[in-house]
Amino acid sequence: MKISGHLAVVAGVAILLWSSVEDSDARAVAGLGALTALSLSLALMKPHQAGRWRPGQLPALCLLLGALTGALAGLTTPLLMLFKNLRHAHIFPDYPLPMTLAILERLPPWALAGALAGFGIGILLKLRAEWPEKRG
Repeated sequence: MKISGHLAVVAGVAILLWSSVEDSDARAVAGLGALTALSLSLALMKPHQAGRWRPGQLPALCLLLGALTGALAGLTTPLLMLFKNLRHAHIFPDYPLPMTLAILERLPPWALAGALAGFGIGILLKLRAEWPEKRG
């Protein structure tokens, strides 16, 4: 089992524990949404292993993967909010509709932030792959 599988198990256990607690903190659900998005993005990239990519392609690949992760985080977070609202079935939901819509409004900035973070990671991976060539 690769890292995406381990991450999916961690995300699943965390969601199971989080959903049973009475909590309406948006930071916790956003973190879980980002963790779920990261595991989904890595699972989608599994057929395209990084070992087949040349170092020059890594920044662009990581930029796309980061944008995908950020966009998925903007989608999985409201879904987790809805899941918890439906699971608890209170008269007053843990996450009201305006709060859920406010998270959906953050999808473009989260995708941009993910793309920039992915681009930075891609540059670091490229430099790491090229380091032995320059040193020796």
